[in-house]
Amino acid sequence: MSTVLIVDDDPAVRQVLREFVELEGHRVLEAADSSFARKALAQERVDLIFLDVLMPGESGTALCHSIKDDPECQGMKVILLTGFDGERAWSQGLRSGADIFLVKPVNRARIKVLLEELLTPERQA
Repeated sequence: MSTVLIVDDDPAVRQVLREFVELEGHRVLEAADSSFARKALAQERVDLIFLDVLMPGESGTALCHSIKDDPECQGMKVILLTGFDGERAWSQGLRSGADIFLVKPVNRARIKVLLEELLTPERQA
């Protein structure tokens, strides 16, 4: 079982993602902002993070940069989430080092495919 951290300041988004991820058999941790996410990452081994771009305090893109630069987080997958669909949003997501960039709202079928692609060992090779 993989551990997935969901970081979003919107509790409704966290709840929907939690349900989708748990239905696929994964353990879920939640954080409402980057500060709580950093605490969770310091205490738990996390395999995948769903990370909102716009949150109070540190942005999701800044946290993503930190995660990707941290040797302790090597191999951790990051899916950036945003409510904005535009060229600037996409370029920021790519520059942050995210593995996947998703525009909200998300659907269960897409989340299922992403979980399979990013968390199944034979698919990562």
